[in-house]
Amino acid sequence: MARSWTRLHEYLGHPPGPVTYDMVAEAVRRKLGESDDLDWKEALPAEPRVKGEWNEFAKDVAAMANTRGGLLVYGVSDAIERVGIDLDKVNDKQLGQWLRVHLQPTVSGVSYLKLPATDGSGKDLLVVDVPASEMAPHFLYGWQQKDKDRTTFNAPYRHRDDTDYMSEYQVALAYRGRFARQDAADAALNQHMRHTTELVLGESENHAAAWLVVAARPTRPIPRMVPALSRAQAQHVMSQSSKRAASLLASAIPMPRLLGPQLFPHLLDNNPRKGLRRWVDTNMLVPARATHRCRILVELHHDGTVVTAVDLSHSASPYTGVGEGEGDVCLPVAAWVLISAAFETVSLVHEHRLALHAGTPIDLCAALESGGGFRFVPVVVGHRRPEIAEWARQPRTIQPAHTELAPFSDDQALIAAATDLAEGLLHQFGMDILQT
Repeated sequence: MARSWTRLHEYLGHPPGPVTYDMVAEAVRRKLGESDDLDWKEALPAEPRVKGEWNEFAKDVAAMANTRGGLLVYGVSDAIERVGIDLDKVNDKQLGQWLRVHLQPTVSGVSYLKLPATDGSGKDLLVVDVPASEMAPHFLYGWQQKDKDRTTFNAPYRHRDDTDYMSEYQVALAYRGRFARQDAADAALNQHMRHTTELVLGESENHAAAWLVVAARPTRPIPRMVPALSRAQAQHVMSQSSKRAASLLASAIPMPRLLGPQLFPHLLDNNPRKGLRRWVDTNMLVPARATHRCRILVELHHDGTVVTAVDLSHSASPYTGVGEGEGDVCLPVAAWVLISAAFETVSLVHEHRLALHAGTPIDLCAALESGGGFRFVPVVVGHRRPEIAEWARQPRTIQPAHTELAPFSDDQALIAAATDLAEGLLHQFGMDILQT
């Protein structure tokens, strides 16, 4: 899945969406010049004649990834004329193999768009879409005859319409940038976790509960020109994520008792309202609409962040009696609700990213919060009704669970991410996802 906002979109005034043959043809007709994020290429990449030889394709990809991402368009001459290429000779698996062999670290998320001519000219095109990399700098190694057969190891980058190699100082700056981006992303994610935890615990002053709080945030900001979702689009995201979550759960956990109505649409009625640069859907925070149902908060931020919070004690308390009376207060944790919420949140994150056309990795963090030194007691589905898992551990603190969604995740990757979050918490009780 390629990015939906590129130099071509900006130059042609197109809204976010896929790159098309007509877009490239129009840019060529207008003689759009090369830049740091656009490189016209006349011929397809040539295969190295011997193993270990310098690879020009890997160099071009690394240069784009080390700068700010961009497009390599094959089938356009230096004079910016369409000359076309033979799409039958495009082997994207081989191209990907060259990147894995010649780059360190390899560049992920590269897309290969085969664009057959739509105007009858027969001048087909290949667009290689390279995202800006969170792991820059990427080094290219191999030997070159022009360097007297020396093995070289350089970090290429784009400078205006040319490719150059980083100096030692630039390499140092690139590494600082990598670490600074990760630190900033971690800080922003932690801030969302703290804010949401304070919010839901503030609503639980008279009702101690175990809350599952999940925050997900793109590692690279959404471009400013991408419009925020409308209310109807936010509703569509919620609806689609519910369907996807049900499908993922059915594939991942062959346990019919877990596959009842999904939490978010079932308890929220899909009624998002405006918030601070976000859409907020919740069944609490409005005293006039107080509910006795499980309390849930969902936020879809305009910058791609998703936050969810679910009261895990609500569904378990009526059956267990845990938490009543004096002394050591225990908070029941409905394990099946935790799993469902993890799958629904990951599905929501995925659908939200698709709606915003965001081709960037997503960091996710999940935590159990209570606002005090209470003991968490896991509750599972026994014979026809919930019961305390007497064999499980009952810790007072649970460490957060973390995972990541790659830019272009399929259903198996979504299942893996949701399972990572759920089991990252359940394992601290001595449980796994099939013991609930």
